[in-house]
This record gives sequence, structure tokens and C-alpha cells, in this order.
Amino acid sequence: MDSSPILDLAAITLEVNHLERAVHFYAGRLGLPLQHRDDQRGVATLQVGPQKLRLWQPITRQQNAPRLAPLLARGASHLHYAFQVPMEQLPRCREQLDRLGLEWSEVEMSAEGEPADPALYFFDPFGHGLELRGVRPDDQRQPLLRPAEPGLAGLPIVGLREAALAFGDYAAMKERLPRAYGFAFLKEQPDRNFAQFTLAPQPQPDGQGTPQRWLYAWDPQVGLADMLGGDHALVSFYADVDRVEERVRAAGLPCLRDAQGLAVRDPEGHVFEFLAAPSHPA
Repeated sequence: MDSSPILDLAAITLEVNHLERAVHFYAGRLGLPLQHRDDQRGVATLQVGPQKLRLWQPITRQQNAPRLAPLLARGASHLHYAFQVPMEQLPRCREQLDRLGLEWSEVEMSAEGEPADPALYFFDPFGHGLELRGVRPDDQRQPLLRPAEPGLAGLPIVGLREAALAFGDYAAMKERLPRAYGFAFLKEQPDRNFAQFTLAPQPQPDGQGTPQRWLYAWDPQVGLADMLGGDHALVSFYADVDRVEERVRAAGLPCLRDAQGLAVRDPEGHVFEFLAAPSHPA
């Protein structure tokens, strides 16, 4: 099997209808460090371990990121995505969600006979579905960017784990993502249209505390804990950019390449950004 040019998850961009409230929720309540904010452009960037979470408030007759204007990039709506937290810190997460007054639910993700692997689900004020999933720092299945150390304030978030996108034409997506971009297909669910791609050179088994990262792709549906896949998402990946560009141009997809990397508009309206891996990954 050829190795995938996709190396890791770099950033997720959310569409929000009020930037001030979004910054207050993610920085003030969840405790993510605020890196950058530009009210005139309607954008903010927060640090999530070695990765980034971007908040975009749409503004009429203006692009949040002028560089990506030719691809009509937007932040994702109703996106399900997951944070990584240390497995031993899940009790602290439950307590903090209660203190924050956030309604949450818990789903056991382990198969019968396996150790417990719970996931905690809750929603932000803008309809995005959030998940806290435990990772084990000593797991052998390490991603390019290792999870960070948890902070003392806020939730003990150490990285991003996954993003789930909706695709109207599921069969076309399942064929296109490996061919046109090089995503490493891992598996799909037997009872619903749900495909999982490992964000690494080779598919890796999921669960049981792995810090590996994932792209989930499904048709429009309500998933676990009432989560929805995102529409018109902007997701950034670390990758071998030249190899991805070769595939994208062969597929005839609209794209732009500059000093920052490669950005591509998928036929379903998502925009994927591919960035060179950092010289000294965390």
C-alpha cells in the first residue's frame, strides 16, 4: 500500500454568529489560549495543544481570509469535532463541565471485553458538537504532533482528535478522498454511511487511548449524542504538499498554491488546506 501524503490534523475552522461570545466560550470558559483576534475581519485563533482552532464570524461583502476568497472558504456549520484529554483526567472533565453548567452525555466507545474508553459529548453555543476523548501519552501509535501537556486552568485539553464532515454523495466521497487527496481509508460502519480516515501515512487502529487523529466522513445523519457532520467546513492538515498537489491537479479540483501551502475546494463545498509539516514537530 502506498503511504498517504496526509501527516496530521493542523486546524479546524468554525463558523460562529458572534465572535465575542465565541471567544468568551472557548477561551474564557473552556480555557483555550487566545492567540489572535481581529474584530474587523471577524476572526480569532486559539491554541489547542500543538494545533489551532479558528473562529470565523461571517461579514457581508467581506472574506474572513482574503487569501482563500477564490475558493469561497467558510467556517464549518454544526461541526462535530473532538478534543484530546489525558485519560486519567476524564473525572476532572466531568466535574468541570458540571461547574460550567454545560449539559453533557457520556458514551462508552470500547468493544465488549476491552478496557473502558468513554467519550464525553456537549454542544457549544453555536450548534457545534464537541467531544472529549481520553488519550494515553505512552501509547505506541503516536501522531506527527504529540499531544501537549494539559494546562492548570480550564479543561485539560491537549490537542484536537477528529473532525466529522457531511457529504451528500457518500459513494463519490469514499472514492474521491483517497484518490484526489490521498487520505488513508481505515474502515466504515456496517450499519450506516460512515467512513473513517487516519490522518497519518498509514491506516491505524482506533480507540483505547490512541493519540492518532482522524477525519470522519458521513452522509447527512444524526450521529452519537445527536452530533451532526459539518457543512462547508475548512479543515487544515499537515501533509507532503507536493504529493497532494499532484493528486489534486490530476483530479481537476479548483485549488490555489502559495507560500503558505495548498488549498482545495472539494465538490461538496468543503475547503481543505494542506500545510508543510513543522520542522520540529512537538
